[in-house]
Amino acid sequence: MEPPVQDAIPPAISSRAVASAQKDWRAWLKTQGISAARFQQRAWTAFLEGRSGIISAPTGSGKTLAALGGPVIAALSERHAGVDPHVGFRMLWITPLRALATDTRERIVGPVQSLLPQWQVAMRTGDASARDKRLSQGTQAQLLITTPESLAILLSHERSLDQFSHLQSIVVDEWHELLPSKRGVLLQLNLARLRTLAPRLQIWGLSATIGNLDEALDVLVRDRPRSQMEILQDDRPKPFHLHSILPPASTRLPWAGHLGLANLGEVAKLVLSTSSSIVFTNTRSQAELWFTALSSIWPEEADTLAIHHSSLDQHVRLQVEDGLRNGRLRCVVATSSLDLGVDFPAVDRVIQIGGARSVARTVQRAGRARHRPGAPVHMDGVATQAMDLCEFAATRELAQEQIYESRKPLALCFDVLSQHVMSMALAGGFDAEALLREVRSSAAFEALDATDWSDVMDFLTRGSSSLAAYPEYERLTANEEGRYVPANARVAGRHRMSIGTIFSHTAFQVQYLRGARLGSIEETFLARLKPGDVFNFAGRSLVLVRIENTTAWVRRSNTIGTHTPSWAGSLMAMSARVGERMQTLLAQAITHDAASSASAPLSRELRYLLPLLRLQQQRSHVPAENELLIEQIDPASPKRASGGKKQQDAPRAASLFVYPFAGRVVHEGLALLLATRIAQAQPNTFSWNCNEIGFMLHPENPIDASAIDWQGILSGDHLEADLQAAINFSELARKRFKEIAQIAGLVTTRMPGSRIPDRQLQVSAGLLFDVLSKYDAEHILLRAARREALDQELHLPTMRESLARMSIQHRVIARSEKHTPFSFGLWAESFRGQLSNESWSERIKRLSVQSDEPTMREGAPPRRRRTNPS
Repeated sequence: MEPPVQDAIPPAISSRAVASAQKDWRAWLKTQGISAARFQQRAWTAFLEGRSGIISAPTGSGKTLAALGGPVIAALSERHAGVDPHVGFRMLWITPLRALATDTRERIVGPVQSLLPQWQVAMRTGDASARDKRLSQGTQAQLLITTPESLAILLSHERSLDQFSHLQSIVVDEWHELLPSKRGVLLQLNLARLRTLAPRLQIWGLSATIGNLDEALDVLVRDRPRSQMEILQDDRPKPFHLHSILPPASTRLPWAGHLGLANLGEVAKLVLSTSSSIVFTNTRSQAELWFTALSSIWPEEADTLAIHHSSLDQHVRLQVEDGLRNGRLRCVVATSSLDLGVDFPAVDRVIQIGGARSVARTVQRAGRARHRPGAPVHMDGVATQAMDLCEFAATRELAQEQIYESRKPLALCFDVLSQHVMSMALAGGFDAEALLREVRSSAAFEALDATDWSDVMDFLTRGSSSLAAYPEYERLTANEEGRYVPANARVAGRHRMSIGTIFSHTAFQVQYLRGARLGSIEETFLARLKPGDVFNFAGRSLVLVRIENTTAWVRRSNTIGTHTPSWAGSLMAMSARVGERMQTLLAQAITHDAASSASAPLSRELRYLLPLLRLQQQRSHVPAENELLIEQIDPASPKRASGGKKQQDAPRAASLFVYPFAGRVVHEGLALLLATRIAQAQPNTFSWNCNEIGFMLHPENPIDASAIDWQGILSGDHLEADLQAAINFSELARKRFKEIAQIAGLVTTRMPGSRIPDRQLQVSAGLLFDVLSKYDAEHILLRAARREALDQELHLPTMRESLARMSIQHRVIARSEKHTPFSFGLWAESFRGQLSNESWSERIKRLSVQSDEPTMREGAPPRRRRTNPS
């Protein structure tokens, strides 16, 4: 039986009061010069009728007003009817970023203060003021802007019953960003709690770019029949333009690489031709390098150029964001830290260095410029290597067709569930059966069975059977009434300090000897430096003075540094949609060239790539969209030594190059899997390299590509077992366990004032992993670690989809004595990690000349990721 649905406005409120409220709202819009769009009016009507749903519209279309109007009209109706305002929160606005929370507050305070002067607006994030904290802890505020973590902290207090019992509406901003993460799982559990506290609650999600809207809606809204759920989209056209910047005529675009600095002069011209620009890069190290390069030729005041990424200190990032808002900054070099919907009306141009690897990310970044309803979305793309041009063309087509990637939600995250259960114990205790029903009302845990629930409770009450003898692992206990409460006050305090799902990696703070902190860098980078070395960070040249505990003390340097930090996990996965469209476009281009017909003209990117594609077709093949290309490149013939005799080197095995066009992250797992399965038929040793279009397998013993059982090699059968056999799977599970143990509270984060370093806490997690593996192999957190190692480290679901696609494609096996444009980048990257006193680029140039291959024109490609073999 479907649950009953109540209107947002109680029946006691007269239609006259509602009409007066709507009139007031329209009058305020008129004073602001705002003409309501159709999707906004539909959103206000849907809210007043008691509906919940998702508002999906391009960046800058007015989603904020669409979500705000309904609750404001409802509150105005009660005011006109003389109903006393309820004590406690009436509306929650949840954002994924603190910076976005600050920006949202500035946008919604105006209409709220004008129309509802009796309402107090508070913000509860890590940046909250003393006034905001006071308001959020009491019942005086009616509208609260917060993040998932801060909301979880509020709900862990007993006062939450009074604060949230009259809650009417929730807006979840950038829902597509939260949906596929553990932060989204934590939010789902907190929404389940809020639905229990406030049964009349309506929930609306805001999203600009997401491919699976129906699934996103089902995860967000759980307590209403489908007939009372809405997906509202802005049907106004918003043209998308992506202009590729081709390299100068004297410069040939490389076949591999990742910096794109050959276009530095052109980028500088574009930046200086507009009032304010954002230059996006895909990694933090790339942002630091581009900022340093731009600084070296910057003709204006130095403080008009800035850098922004997630490893910079909060005060540094806030200064940059303020500079973008008020137009003081001419250019900011940024990473995904500025992807989300922070409003920068002064920004007129967005430049993307290299492909952004997904349609959604590209459109999101492009929307940072001209952030105004109806304005066309424009981006300039700077290719760092040849295939970036094809990616730009593919992304542009998909964006114009509004085909976006899906964001798949997570399920059964037992570490997040354990944390939430502890929070509910702090909020006055709970009945186990009632909480289980509430937890199962969320999409993430609707499949939670009684055994897993019992294991979670056992973990929280005694740690496990192997840890039961240690009282510090007892965190829950049942009181006389049978309700579960914290075991002691120390447990409660420690838990509240560690609420959240953002895992803290071991990092060192960078701080001036006499001044502010600049941000954090990883220990592995600092280990390569000695006092006196100069490195680039936060847009500054810094001298390392000394390292104490977890702080790197520095001072400014007038010399540009020779070292730039890199951060783990900075590779972006290319989406399958983009890869498939790239393959289609390449095949269409070579077919168009061969036909020489008067068909539709090629894009400028593909026209530029035609010479490369002709060479690819000459030496090998350009695969159609239903083909899987497998190249076998024979080793170069022996070279003559200086004495005129041939070197008598042992014959080298030919390398295999496979091109699924599935992205680097998936190719890592596919290379590992295929190498393992080929070696099962014939003992061998493989090395491999990957990029966005394919991967290379280099065997020590020769193999014949035509003799391989490719149908069996590409089978999805026994996939999990083969992957676990291929690597030291225990180490991958250990890596995931450290994060899971911290989120679940088995290993606590470092408390303020604690002298225990983060490194020691991570060692403790490793020891617990060993103990549980030996004595309690089916511990619920170990099972979670193994599952996450498969799904998030080896990307098992995506790999399964890729194998299914590859197995039905027509396989084309091509042999060549020379490298092809497709294979060259993979071959070039294989020289990284070898001992040589030549630079990477010098060595590639020399080897290219020797083997009659094209030369590289710029720096090295991204460093290869390695997976430990078994």
